[in-house]
Amino acid sequence: MSQWRRWNMGELPEEGDDGTTEVASTPRPPTRQELDDERRRARETGHREGHAQGHQKGYDEGYQKGLAQGLEQGLAEGRARAEQEIADALDKRCEEALAPLGRLVDEFRTALSELDDAVAEDLTDLALATGRQLADDALKARPRQVVELVQRLLHTDPPLVGRQRLWLHPLDLRLVERHLGEQLEAAGWTLRADERLHRGGCRVSGEQGDIDATWERRWQAVNRQVRRRAPRHTPEQPQDHRVAHEDDTP
Repeated sequence: MSQWRRWNMGELPEEGDDGTTEVASTPRPPTRQELDDERRRARETGHREGHAQGHQKGYDEGYQKGLAQGLEQGLAEGRARAEQEIADALDKRCEEALAPLGRLVDEFRTALSELDDAVAEDLTDLALATGRQLADDALKARPRQVVELVQRLLHTDPPLVGRQRLWLHPLDLRLVERHLGEQLEAAGWTLRADERLHRGGCRVSGEQGDIDATWERRWQAVNRQVRRRAPRHTPEQPQDHRVAHEDDTP
């Protein structure tokens, strides 16, 4: 006798609109080509979207970087232009302040020709003191004068050969190092600080000797030049009557 199995009623087929029964169909799995096409379309879509996002991100980063660089450059140029305008204005004011000194010197020369040596010396001292004060003010207003001085020393003819040591005031040393550091290093010069030096001057020492371009030395040269050019009142020489006495002698 065969084994008994319980009977289950299966699902009835659905009836279509036209009265026919529709047999349920199982979806067909996609083919390899369809899967490859789908993956390719997904890659292309992802590539386009990634390219667009990357382009926008790169643009934003480049814009921000360019904006920062432009701002920094603009600030630097603005500061440099403002400093130059201030320096030019101060130079003009110094020239205007020194202009009356020329007339004063002319008046001194006229007075010196009429006054005795003591008064002439006092007037010369006054003119030199006034000139030194004006020169100090001009140096404080435009400290870059020391950079121009060092440039002239670097390009002396004949040039200074061998290793040179350049002595400067500490504040001037930083200024010269910032503007001429590479040139000095290429020429074999070394910078040395000396707090005893007046700002605006320097001293060079090397195998060939020393060059004294200190403010004090240069002012001494100006002092000597002014005193040498200053006219002196020459008193009249007493008349010699001995010739007349000899003529009277028989």
